[in-house]
Amino acid sequence: MRCTQLFGLSSEATEFLKLNGQIVPTYKCPHCGGTLAEGIEKKVYASAAEFGMFDDGPELHMYFLKDGKTVKEIVQDSPWSSGPCIFLCLQDEDGKRIGEWPQEDIEQA
Repeated sequence: MRCTQLFGLSSEATEFLKLNGQIVPTYKCPHCGGTLAEGIEKKVYASAAEFGMFDDGPELHMYFLKDGKTVKEIVQDSPWSSGPCIFLCLQDEDGKRIGEWPQEDIEQA
């Protein structure tokens, strides 16, 4: 079946966010107000819909870091294998890429 395949961020990029991301409550108990879940503060800044097979590519997020800086998800590559395979990485404010997928992983998609 042909469809858009989102590979998302690499494990290296995910680990970077775990270590450096600003943690915020993502769900609070409606009764006591206690934090039930936490996540990294982020917001949608763009769409990569045009990379999807039917304009169904992912929303791209900007993540807020502990040091006050931000990193953004960007499309690293989108080769075709029964549909587009979308690989994301992070890019910092200076344009440096973080957590790029190895080329051999992309080629094996």
